[in-house]
Amino acid sequence: MIARPRRNGDGDLNARELPIASDQTRRRFPHAANPPRHLFNFAMSSPIELNTIPEAVEAIARGEVIIVIDAEDRENEGDFICAAEKASVETINFILGGRGQLCAPLLPDLCKKLELTPVVAQNNAPLQTAFLTPIDIATARTGITAAERSETIRRLADDDVSVDDFVRPGHVYPLLAKEGGVLRRAGHTEAAVDLARMAGLQPVGVLCEILNESGDRASRDDLAKLARERNLKIISIEHLIAHRRVSEKLISRSATSTLPTHYGDFQIIVYKVEYEAQEPIALVFGDVTAPGPAPLVRMHSSCFTGDLVSSLRCDCGDQLHMALEMISHEGRGVLVYLPQEGRGIGLAQKIRAYALQDNGLDTVEANHALGFKADMRDYGIGLQILKDLGLSEVRLLTNNPKKTKAFNLRGFDLKVVDQVPIVSTVNKHNQRYLETKRKKMGHQLPPMS
Repeated sequence: MIARPRRNGDGDLNARELPIASDQTRRRFPHAANPPRHLFNFAMSSPIELNTIPEAVEAIARGEVIIVIDAEDRENEGDFICAAEKASVETINFILGGRGQLCAPLLPDLCKKLELTPVVAQNNAPLQTAFLTPIDIATARTGITAAERSETIRRLADDDVSVDDFVRPGHVYPLLAKEGGVLRRAGHTEAAVDLARMAGLQPVGVLCEILNESGDRASRDDLAKLARERNLKIISIEHLIAHRRVSEKLISRSATSTLPTHYGDFQIIVYKVEYEAQEPIALVFGDVTAPGPAPLVRMHSSCFTGDLVSSLRCDCGDQLHMALEMISHEGRGVLVYLPQEGRGIGLAQKIRAYALQDNGLDTVEANHALGFKADMRDYGIGLQILKDLGLSEVRLLTNNPKKTKAFNLRGFDLKVVDQVPIVSTVNKHNQRYLETKRKKMGHQLPPMS
């Protein structure tokens, strides 16, 4: 077993006094050859060399710890990750050297079986990490030791696990992963579950964020050095998405027909999304896979008030009809209609936000007052639809450069080659809304007069 590092008089870990693991531990746990001396005094500038996803999956299957990094425009962090059923005492002791929060990602069915509840009723954390009430194995004396936390985590991965096996609160935080994994949410929580499942193990993972000696997130250079020195596999969530996207998907076509409109005849395709009740729609005009310039694509989030009853508070309805007209005029293109009302907060919350705007808040401030980010939308399902339609390059109809960047970063092998503006008419009811989108959300709109 690896001894824990001592702390100096200031309470800081003393890298020079870190003990060396035994030869037996080196052979059994190559990832834990030494205590986490590599978490301190980072200094390098060479580029990251990532392992392949199959290499990482094989390492997980062997019980090794790997490093998983996410997008730079997301958490921009690296986590230690392993499979729960392989979480030995030595492994947990090594992972704790990451200095972050030790967590055990799991799926909703296990969460329900164990009656695990969220730590808060409304999750307004920036990335919606779904923390559940922390637990300890029922036989634990304190629950804090590496051995007790190892037992707690490994029990989560047993087929016959029951609610009575644990006490709460404890020292291991279960995390609720989304069904569909990183294809639904590009987070470490989902990556841990996906990797365990892909390794043929129970879909329960272990993760811990990796911090540097100052307590900040370890940089990508830090993580690359750590992986090289400890012979750890290192992958990105973006590559995991890309790998899964090649071999599996969450959508399937459930119905299709011709749809005559004021803008010409479209093909309407209704999709079924695995694990969800939502039914996104693709409106396809012309042959979008024929040779030629990349087709126009509009990724449109549903807006009952704007799309159906022509509300003047937003520009959604105008953009919907403008997009259909532009696609028709060009001769080919796709409009994907996603059920993401109110920038992802839902219709009722959107109307509550309207009420707050009536009292002086702008659209961003109203979202924040309700406990939401300015924009809660996710385009993973929409990107899968575009891939299902055979597209690899698109010209995206949007005023939002962040959406364009997100498309190119998601790992779906789908490139936005041009951002095409779609600017509607300003009126007295939506002027402040549009100005807020321009100033606070980065939308490329002309100044409101």
